[in-house]
Amino acid sequence: MVGATGALGAIICRQLVASGAVVVASGRSLDKLKALQSDLSAESVDIAQVDVRLDSAINVVIQGIVAAHGRIDALVNTTSVSRFADFLELDDEAWQEILDSKLMAYVRTCRAAIPYMIKQGQGDIVNISGRSARQPLPTHLPGGCANAAVNLLSKGLADRFYDDNIRVNVVAPGPIESERFSAIESSHHQNAAASARPALTRKIGEPSDIAEAVLWLLSSRSRQLTGVILPVDGGSTVCV
Repeated sequence: MVGATGALGAIICRQLVASGAVVVASGRSLDKLKALQSDLSAESVDIAQVDVRLDSAINVVIQGIVAAHGRIDALVNTTSVSRFADFLELDDEAWQEILDSKLMAYVRTCRAAIPYMIKQGQGDIVNISGRSARQPLPTHLPGGCANAAVNLLSKGLADRFYDDNIRVNVVAPGPIESERFSAIESSHHQNAAASARPALTRKIGEPSDIAEAVLWLLSSRSRQLTGVILPVDGGSTVCV
């Protein structure tokens, strides 16, 4: 579980533990990881501090998981950098930070985990992207571009490793009650003049809605699905 200390990551971990899975929760902050482990109060939860911007750090964690548990059945990626601003206010550094912490982080974790999944003859990957991949928000363009790339990456990996019995799917959250959503709403209202039309927000979801979708995609109940981008957005994405 990559990005375990965020609002979505924490509830996904909780649902996985409740389903009986052995979970390795990873993130940058060791203090937050320890707090999560204590909150879950489960012996089946390990933690691993990792900076997803570093390929070597990710490889060490993946190798450690295999050494400790013998295999890696599933990989869930949910990382993000909350940077919301007008296009003209975002320099190359801001764009690079977001792309590196989202798209390239997913590339690195998949590249590290997939060889082990091939060896064991099975694996499931779920990547979290977002509604902005298909419905651009003017104050969230770097994140939207990263999400769109995650969708394409996931479909490409699903096709590439289909014969290896590795499924790769995407959950694309819409409005979810969280600090991140509040930041998005605030940035949108502050820069309303930059948008030709308002974003459509219907029923705001809960982090548990995303966790349930992830759990289903990791289960045998979705065994015929791979390369799918599953919107969990309350119908708020106004495009096909």
